[in-house]
Amino acid sequence: MSERVVIGSRGSKLALAQAEKVKKLLEERDFEVEVKVIKTHGDIMKDKPLHEFKGMGAFVRAIDEALKRGEIDLAVHSYKDVPSQRVEGTVIAAVLERESACDAFISREGLKFEEMPVASKIGTSSLRRRAFVKKLRKDLEVENLRGNLDTRLRKLREGFYDGIIVAEAGLIRLGLDKEIEYERLNPEVFVPSANQGVIAVASRENEAELFSFLNHEKTRLETDVERAVLRELGIGCAIPAGIYAKAEGKVRLIVEILSEEGEKSVRVDEKLSKENAVEEAVEIAKNLKSFI
Repeated sequence: MSERVVIGSRGSKLALAQAEKVKKLLEERDFEVEVKVIKTHGDIMKDKPLHEFKGMGAFVRAIDEALKRGEIDLAVHSYKDVPSQRVEGTVIAAVLERESACDAFISREGLKFEEMPVASKIGTSSLRRRAFVKKLRKDLEVENLRGNLDTRLRKLREGFYDGIIVAEAGLIRLGLDKEIEYERLNPEVFVPSANQGVIAVASRENEAELFSFLNHEKTRLETDVERAVLRELGIGCAIPAGIYAKAEGKVRLIVEILSEEGEKSVRVDEKLSKENAVEEAVEIAKNLKSFI
């Protein structure tokens, strides 16, 4: 491969902001970089709830297949969208430093989640977020909300919803965290999705070492632990589950699996050793399997 690198990305503002971040890091190492937009299954089928894609990698697979074919040199993904099973011949070469794992609650009237009136309509496409909303506030209504971040915010402003829940990292990457009033939801209570807030960089297997300088070690450990749990449980976005690891001395791991309406849940909150965190996470996941 030459010093020229073609990055594959979805065409949304957020995806392009993520690709631009990787582009700048590469340009600092004197790579010549081009960003190529690739449409994915999830972009085309915008009205279908995310959980109905059943782990097919709705926002990922088309880009990784272009990577395998040699049409691009790197694929940039939101790591939470990346399924455990990769396109053959491709690997995650690096993960960038996590910006925020937290969910953000935005209400039309500037209220906090706990202040929302009874029967308020909350928009989200995530079964996990729906389940946590119903667990914490059974009196709220939850309705499906698809579309990019701009679309979701517009639908909130136009009154289709009283509040919406999105990833805080998306607001940060688009500079909206300074413009929009929102509540950062406590990740110990509203447990994030595995790998939320992390940008992943995929390459072909034989070229992964070229891009290892992009890797953030602390984030890599946290995401490896989260993905180990996800892989062992064998679940994607079709089962509501929060999986969150934070490496500070030891690795704190919180896993919470919920029923769709949030009326039942099982939760683990453990401290893992850094040296064996992935192996210990797998054991925890094995013990949780019977609750799925």
